[in-house]
Amino acid sequence: MSTIKDVALKAGVSIATVSRVLNNRGAISEATRKAVFQAMEELDYHPNEVARSLGKQRSKIIGLILPPLTHQFYAELATSIEDAAYRHGYKLMLCNSFFDSEKEKSYVEMLRRNMVDGIIVGSHTGETDYFKNSRLPIVSVETIISDDIPAVVSDNFQGGSLATRHLLAKGCKNLVHVSGELRLRLSSDERAGAFTQLCEQAGVRHHIFEATEQMLRDLNYSEIVTRIFHEIPDVDGIFASSDIIAAECVKTCAALGYRVPEDVKIVGFDGISFSKMFHPPLTTIRQDIPALGLECVRQLLTSIAGEDVQNRTVLPVNLIERKTT
Repeated sequence: MSTIKDVALKAGVSIATVSRVLNNRGAISEATRKAVFQAMEELDYHPNEVARSLGKQRSKIIGLILPPLTHQFYAELATSIEDAAYRHGYKLMLCNSFFDSEKEKSYVEMLRRNMVDGIIVGSHTGETDYFKNSRLPIVSVETIISDDIPAVVSDNFQGGSLATRHLLAKGCKNLVHVSGELRLRLSSDERAGAFTQLCEQAGVRHHIFEATEQMLRDLNYSEIVTRIFHEIPDVDGIFASSDIIAAECVKTCAALGYRVPEDVKIVGFDGISFSKMFHPPLTTIRQDIPALGLECVRQLLTSIAGEDVQNRTVLPVNLIERKTT
């Protein structure tokens, strides 16, 4: 097993410098920092594994990597995870990834150095090696990192089906679904799959518009929603992949002279607390956010204890009908 002395020799620096890099202390040049991390990677050096091997000590800290908490769904999810962790005697170390792969990688490295007992990941950029190589128990929430990392997700196919069936039952004949970027392999892609399948079975016109990651970061969907009405002026039903996007659809309808729900019926997704405060109150697919938080903490603690966990845990959703349909 490699030692800190081996890392120092390979990187061409002192042991004290390696220690400062590991603990993020003192003035260290970027070139030196990169040299140390490169040496650690080549030597497969993991400083916290020594502490873990001596007495199986626990830090009682969980790392949590999420997209921007400006999105209320992730803010509510973080709150539910923190509450569940606290009730099990754990604290959180929260990291905001902004869907940046380099940021994700640096956070995983930081969490490993700071001796967290495990990581919950709700953000994913498509890269998997740094998660697999972390040698830490990991559970993903509302995203699929890889087939061998446990995931806790809502039943997104059921949610897409409930939303689409509801719009069809209300008489909609020209439907739009606003999804995220389907290339990212998010569990929410199943909403688009259910939408397409049911629309094809019903023989109605249907269209998918993909919102970008930048729109999610900025919480600004005005461009894509405006494009929907310019390209499909006779749209009569919209299934949005988040309540925030659905609220943007309601606002744009008002600006363009469409009446909700008389001209256009709108269904959101998430069931965030503000959805009932929108005007008009939003019909939405409600995810059980407290249950998501509790289950991913339970799964992670089971994994930390060295026990097997389910590869995929799927939680049910339900339709909340309000005034936009």
